[in-house]
Amino acid sequence: MTSEELFNICDLKVATTQRLATSELFECENEDLNDFFAKDCVKYSERLLGKTYLLCLKENPKIIVAAFTVSNDGIRMTNKLNEDYKHIFLTNTSLEDKRLRRFPAVLIGRLATNKAFAGKGFGSAVMYFIKTWFRFNNKTGCRFLIVDAYNNETTLHYYLKNGFKFLVDDERLEAKYMEIGIGRLPLHTRLMYYDLLEVTYPQ
Repeated sequence: MTSEELFNICDLKVATTQRLATSELFECENEDLNDFFAKDCVKYSERLLGKTYLLCLKENPKIIVAAFTVSNDGIRMTNKLNEDYKHIFLTNTSLEDKRLRRFPAVLIGRLATNKAFAGKGFGSAVMYFIKTWFRFNNKTGCRFLIVDAYNNETTLHYYLKNGFKFLVDDERLEAKYMEIGIGRLPLHTRLMYYDLLEVTYPQ
């Protein structure tokens, strides 16, 4: 599914208390995400911690096809980031000459597809829209999308399929970078990034 096909079917709406109250209950395959979109996403927005957007069916706006939350963040270049992985990141993104402590990024804090529409290409179409949205309507100069992806095969496959890379392949070294004790391995989530300069337009 392309972005054009997505927006032939759906409209983009901001999540508000009123809109959620008049919509059918959004259900994906993850209960944590269901709870967040049902109970917490508007509170996050009101506190300026993250803004949630909904893809609603044109023919029935009460049906939420997909939802995602975005906020400002960055990729930190600290002494806790393994030097080999730091070099790989800077080389792959042609940023070797930029000695910044943090590279600007947008965090996709939550993203989910209604389970009634799963497996039909909506998830990848929404991701492509997010990429182009921040690449070509970039108001603050963010270079990357980042995500703390659930550390399971299905979720990691989705992000890898959509061009995301691990900042640190080795979970132990990622735990050190994230200041998480190795006693908490395997990690619950994996930090992944996407370089917005890789976006082509349109699709």
